Amino acid sequence: MKRIGLTQRAHTISGISERRDMLDQRWAQLIERLGACPVPLANAVHDPRRYLDALGLDALVMTGGNDLTALPDASDPAPERDLFEAEAFRYFREKGLPVLGVCRGAQMINVLAGGRLERIEKHIALRHALTWRDGLPHGWDRPGDVNSYHGWAIPQDGLAAGLEAAARADDGSIEAFYTTDSAVTGIVWHPERELDLPDTAMAFLARALRLPPASNNTERPE
Repeated sequence: MKRIGLTQRAHTISGISERRDMLDQRWAQLIERLGACPVPLANAVHDPRRYLDALGLDALVMTGGNDLTALPDASDPAPERDLFEAEAFRYFREKGLPVLGVCRGAQMINVLAGGRLERIEKHIALRHALTWRDGLPHGWDRPGDVNSYHGWAIPQDGLAAGLEAAARADDGSIEAFYTTDSAVTGIVWHPERELDLPDTAMAFLARALRLPPASNNTERPE
């Protein structure tokens, strides 16, 4: 069974001065439905590369939560997470292993590759339509509308060189991208928050993580 690393949001628990890494449990359920083993990743490790070497992961999912620390008026920033994810992204790229960025994860990939973000309105706790470009690689799921939970976006002219836009919102902001080697995929919506992903979406996620095709079922792998 392939092992999929999942980055985690960082949050301080008020009253007890405790800093925690946290991950939506739905991520574990989704990765299991894809036939893989979910491995939550710690943000505060001293040597990320040695840590990742020890884990022997097959793919990386950079999940949502926490604004990037460098953004103006960042909400719940996590500098330790920024540092870990930057090193993890470089590590997986050097190894030629797949990376899927989701919401903040997609934003982080774009910034690491030299792109930029900007504030956006009407993208929090609602659904909106997508427009897909023609000529996408075979196997891309093309939902007509998606959930949305972000206050920062990749503007039309803010996508980093080397990343190809796949889908846009009606306001022109980038909602999905990929690299031409298909090793990196970014989506700004949250598949783990969908109650019933269609088989096309499951196939897309499996392909992005280089997993065998999987259907959307609730059975856990043996």
